[in-house]
Amino acid sequence: MYPSTKAVQRPLLLSTLVFVDLETTGLPSSTFKPEITELCMLATSRFSVEQSDVTHIRVQNKLNLCFYPNRTMNAVAARVSGLNKTNLFHQKDFDSTAVKMIQLFVKRLDPPVCFLAHNGNHFDFPLLRAQLCGVKGEQFRLLDCEDSPIVCVDTLPLFTELNHLLVPRTPGNDSGFDSMDDRTGPDDKMFPLLHSSPKKPGVSFRLGDVYSRVFGSGHAHAHSAEGDCIAMLKLVHHLGLSAVDWLQVHYTDFNSIPPMYRHPSADQPSDPTDFPYKRRLGDSASSSALKDTVEELSKFRLD
Repeated sequence: MYPSTKAVQRPLLLSTLVFVDLETTGLPSSTFKPEITELCMLATSRFSVEQSDVTHIRVQNKLNLCFYPNRTMNAVAARVSGLNKTNLFHQKDFDSTAVKMIQLFVKRLDPPVCFLAHNGNHFDFPLLRAQLCGVKGEQFRLLDCEDSPIVCVDTLPLFTELNHLLVPRTPGNDSGFDSMDDRTGPDDKMFPLLHSSPKKPGVSFRLGDVYSRVFGSGHAHAHSAEGDCIAMLKLVHHLGLSAVDWLQVHYTDFNSIPPMYRHPSADQPSDPTDFPYKRRLGDSASSSALKDTVEELSKFRLD
């Protein structure tokens, strides 16, 4: 079902790397279909990543969106991400406007474009595909400005296979990025799928653990999609040309990844001109009006 992490593709000269991270309502199971509550896409040139003498990649493009989920939100996921149905109340759900924004964002980038996500093959990519297809249909394809497919790579096998190059930075030689959070902390044991690697027993390849080994400390803020994107960018920049060379032969067509699930027809996104809370208030008002009508009719008796 998922792309092979060992398959080598025909070399593709990538131009733009887009680091992708999702915060969600929980982990998938046979009875639970997660939804995206926050999406971050952080794009930069592969040529900037190759520059080892540059401590801060100045040119970045970012798209960061929050979404109101249509279904149940796992309590642990809400606590870990800091996102819940209360503070997301005035956000739109993952609708056609969100899909259009993602497509327009990608079309502004110099192709070929490559998505990168930590454990992306098993989580971020299938879930993003599920939500995109849930809005636009199963035939929807995300394309760049030349109408070519977007490719994607999982950074988990990247960091695992290039672990020998992930040597700690010397003190005082940090990359200068903002100190945002990656996925570290006691709550991570609730999400083993997102961070663990079966390849090297005894060595954790959770994003936060890899980052801490290289840079000597974690990030200051907790669990944001942008924070994880920044952590991935810093690690790939640390690897430099070795990472880019690896990415250019281990990619997969993003549009070929099977969606995590089919979007339930009962949970179709709201009209792009409306907000979910308005729709729910409208439903409540209709139900109240119907109840009043039934009560009024019950007062009458046919002779």
